[in-house]
Amino acid sequence: MTFAARFRLIATLALGAVAALVLAGCGASFDSGVAPASPTPSVRVQGATSPSPSPSPSGSTCANPSTTPSYTLSGARTLAGNLEVKDLKIGTGAAAADGNTVQVSYVGSLPNGTVFDNSTNDNGGKPISLTIAAGHVIQGWVEGIPGMKVGGERELVIPPALGYGCTSPSSKIPVNSTLIFTITLVAIG
Repeated sequence: MTFAARFRLIATLALGAVAALVLAGCGASFDSGVAPASPTPSVRVQGATSPSPSPSPSGSTCANPSTTPSYTLSGARTLAGNLEVKDLKIGTGAAAADGNTVQVSYVGSLPNGTVFDNSTNDNGGKPISLTIAAGHVIQGWVEGIPGMKVGGERELVIPPALGYGCTSPSSKIPVNSTLIFTITLVAIG
């Protein structure tokens, strides 16, 4: 990444953090995340924006998000940061890589089984377009989706530190929550 590209990324992230703090100070809500470059609808279900990066902290009592998930996925492999990954179905198409724009269908839930996000309900049953990169989706997706092949289905158990941490985009997701996503990679590009 060039110096100019890094500077633009840092400036964009800093501006977003300042906007979140200003909105939080005014008591307003902040729709988390950086909008994907594609003209597809934003990822939303009942007010949640699950794969979007977490908004800036706004006075929560959580000082340090947990790095240990509160749920263990049987048969999963554990990646850096205690991200648990289990392939439910291996795809036969191209493999996703960091920085790719992908089309996915997914369900997000909490360890107690509460579903907080479902892309099928979000977009008229069509897949959602996302860019797999920091600043576009939560870190658990940045680390957990690369390597998936088109047609594959993968389950991710994301510890709070790689999810929303000490913040939450929705009242459906408690602060410092472990997130469980079942993701189907429909297409790349």
